[in-house]
Amino acid sequence: MTSMKARHFAPVTPLETEPLGAYTDPAQRDEALRDALRGVELGTYDQRMIDWAVKRFDNSALRVFVSWLERVRTAGVVSVLHIDRARQGNLGRFER
Repeated sequence: MTSMKARHFAPVTPLETEPLGAYTDPAQRDEALRDALRGVELGTYDQRMIDWAVKRFDNSALRVFVSWLERVRTAGVVSVLHIDRARQGNLGRFER
């Protein structure tokens, strides 16, 4: 079985309606949430909260949460690109 990626589990766009989709079992939900948290250092309590969320949230609620995490990740990358472009523009002014 292939692992459930966050972007396959949840839409990565602003949500206007409840994100519906096929039923996913708890193992797939866990994989999607952990994929959305990729690169984030997790402690023991974080692990407990992941387990809790997977068990307590229904599929739609967890899809919203995963969508937020993915959109925050995208927003962060875009912000870094804007900062980098601004820095490059300012460096060019000083090199003239």
